[in-house]
Amino acid sequence: MTFLEHLNQSDEARMIHDTAARWAGGVADEAVRASKGFSADRWAEMAEMGWLGILAGEDQGGLGMGAAEAAILAGAMGTAKLPEPFIASAVVCAGALTRLPGGAADALLADIAAGQTIAAPAGFGLPCDDSAPCPTATDDGDGLVVSGEVALCEAGPATGVFLLRTGGAETSLVRLDRDAPGLSVIPYRAVDGRHLARLVLTQVPVPAGAILARGPAAETALAHAEALAVAALCADAMGTMDRALALTAAYLNEREQFGRKLASFQALRHLIADMMVEVEFARSMADLAAFGADGIEDPVALLDRARARVCRAAKVVGETSIQLHGGMGMTDEMAIGHYFRRLNFLQAMLGQEAGALRRRAQALAAEVAS
Repeated sequence: MTFLEHLNQSDEARMIHDTAARWAGGVADEAVRASKGFSADRWAEMAEMGWLGILAGEDQGGLGMGAAEAAILAGAMGTAKLPEPFIASAVVCAGALTRLPGGAADALLADIAAGQTIAAPAGFGLPCDDSAPCPTATDDGDGLVVSGEVALCEAGPATGVFLLRTGGAETSLVRLDRDAPGLSVIPYRAVDGRHLARLVLTQVPVPAGAILARGPAAETALAHAEALAVAALCADAMGTMDRALALTAAYLNEREQFGRKLASFQALRHLIADMMVEVEFARSMADLAAFGADGIEDPVALLDRARARVCRAAKVVGETSIQLHGGMGMTDEMAIGHYFRRLNFLQAMLGQEAGALRRRAQALAAEVAS
């Protein structure tokens, strides 16, 4: 498939887009705030519509679709600023599992698609930072013993399973249940209110049946999951920016100063135009990221460029939106402040513009040196 073919959505993708837009538009801002980081009812609705199985195959009860369709749903999450771990569980974890053979991976994938299990990636995917150390695994008969720490994991009280990347003699991808002996889950909250956790592993035993992949098989699955993570996070940021831009434009058309609508001031209209330009530049790169996650064998370079451009737009849109709202924009009662905080969180997950550019520069330097 070419990129132009990717942009020409299928009938199924258009249906998902329309359904997601209607559903996200019907989620009240008050309901999001009242849910305090997670709504079991919204999660059940996503499962009923098949969204939690967007990447899972039909044999696992999923829709068997790809990164483009997952990105559509991620964008809807951003539009409604939903705190549920859709990307973490239904995209990153499910994406890794789709590249793994075996009954254990298929069973977990089916549980995720049905909404029966919420999984969290640990040590990969979120945040997109391959420089962070991962817990170390040592052989213990047929199984492993894992020790170490994962500083950031998108996990809340409803998270039941962790997909953990381990280092050591070789890379492994293992399943850890929340109540695994030796595993401590220390909760905290993100700036946008979603649930996060720090994992501390002290001699955690991993039986052979919980080792999903080792060596090259694990690395292939992890690379695919991280590509999907970038594409979905970029799409989430696009949905968030679109809504922030709409709220800001509406505010300028409603608010008056010196007897005139704020939208009548040319300088403010120019700022809105600058935001629109940034958003459209970023949208093109977000579309490329979704295409690259499935359509390119080695999409790392493209994904780094997408991360940089989307982070730049998120910074401009977030900061300008707050500026145009004035002091009211930072109050908890104004929705724009919550979108601003979400954009800050998404930039951190994507590694910030500077982080993406630094990683690309390091890759280019290594190519030149070789």
